[in-house]
Amino acid sequence: MKIGIMGGTFNPVHIGHIAFVRAFITQIELDMCYVIPARRSPFRMNEPLAEDIHRLRMLELGLHDVALAKVSDIEIQREGFSYTIDTVKALLETYPHATLYLLIGEDQAHRFKEWKDWKELLGLVQLCIIQRTEQANLTTLIHDLIHGLNVKNPLILKTPLFHVSSTLIRELRMSDQSISDYVPKNVEEYILDNNLYLTS
Repeated sequence: MKIGIMGGTFNPVHIGHIAFVRAFITQIELDMCYVIPARRSPFRMNEPLAEDIHRLRMLELGLHDVALAKVSDIEIQREGFSYTIDTVKALLETYPHATLYLLIGEDQAHRFKEWKDWKELLGLVQLCIIQRTEQANLTTLIHDLIHGLNVKNPLILKTPLFHVSSTLIRELRMSDQSISDYVPKNVEEYILDNNLYLTS
């Protein structure tokens, strides 16, 4: 069984995230893909987070028609910071015979050595990286990341380049500008109905 894991704050989820999930499922031929919002990322301490229930609901709305995607609150239910190593170990207990694939963005790959127990993590999962910029030299990045380690070579996923970020969406909301180009219609309606991201 091939199980994918894609984490993040999803604050909010946007069209790029959804495209990445679809590409992950299709290109790796996953049987299931867990999409997991973090309770609090140690790398995003200054980011104003929407309430957990809102981020979960927006993910469910955004992924409602992606059949193999499963939104999980495993990290939100856990106290303290969200560490991927803990989530991976929990999933391995549930699916001891599965192969786990962890999807991260190119930006996260540059900081992967700052992740908790990153070497152990590389031994537990097949790392997959999404290229986010046209100028990226992922070959060099991957070489530096796994040099000297007996781990699987990370896989590079091919997706269209999206010029969108959750930060941009929050900034547009705070300046009372439209976000309709960057989020699914149902997510936009949820954000508007719940008056999310109007203040920093």
